[in-house]
Amino acid sequence: MHIMKINPGIYVLNKHIEVTTEKNLHNRRIVIEASVLPDDPEWMPEKMPVIISRSAPGEIMSEDTFLKDYWITSFYINASHVTIRGLKFLGYNYPTKIYYPISRFNKTKTDLAVEQCMFIGDLQLAEIQVGIIAHGDSVRVDHCIFYGANNSVVYWHDPGNGIKTGNSMTNCIIYGASESAVYPCYPDKDFVFKNNVISNCKIFWSICPEFNTANYSIDSCVVLNCKIYTGNGEKPVDFKLNESNTVKEGEISLRMINTIWEPWPKDHLHVIPNTLGYNLGAGIFKNKK
Repeated sequence: MHIMKINPGIYVLNKHIEVTTEKNLHNRRIVIEASVLPDDPEWMPEKMPVIISRSAPGEIMSEDTFLKDYWITSFYINASHVTIRGLKFLGYNYPTKIYYPISRFNKTKTDLAVEQCMFIGDLQLAEIQVGIIAHGDSVRVDHCIFYGANNSVVYWHDPGNGIKTGNSMTNCIIYGASESAVYPCYPDKDFVFKNNVISNCKIFWSICPEFNTANYSIDSCVVLNCKIYTGNGEKPVDFKLNESNTVKEGEISLRMINTIWEPWPKDHLHVIPNTLGYNLGAGIFKNKK
């Protein structure tokens, strides 16, 4: 296993970081993670590394990429068996550019895990178009928070065989997506969507039914106050989700900052204890605080 630890601080990237290897690592994992993780006893919000991108569009020129001269990224994943853990990504504040904090456009790569990360955007100020966008199999997103990102995760193209496998989203909070909470674009064989809290989004589940007729299930989730439940673009789409233990009524209460003069709450942007959805354990803590 190859591990890169990132210490607390604010990291301004003037160029994307490409995660790749020129040699065969024999399936050994590449891990990029905070030196202090959310479940460590000494963790505090100020110890979470903050990633801000100032890179220019058009730096990544590849046939596998999308909108080549229009988008930017922080971590460009071009390897298999990669974990990114415990980082906070803030939005990009230059107009008319699309920002993907974590991207993987090589369809031959597999096994990307994003855990205990926060993606904080604002459409009017510093936007995140998609927190994580990836082609291929085994994109696993666990215990993450997406607040104000236009889209949380786009599970995009299949690896070339017509159907994706191994993709999942578990124990995540998605709040205020101006486009879609989740978008499994091309068909999935065994997509897992469990223990998530979704609220105040334009579309909960984006789908293109003309080429994606796969069966999707959601288990033990709270989905509230989304303008469109299943849809595409501006319109609803009649698409059947297999639902188990799904709550669709009520309100989500997130821990917010009330004043800069008070200590930053350790559970910032998490569901407040003893309110709807808290029991699901969604958020960056794997061991519930």
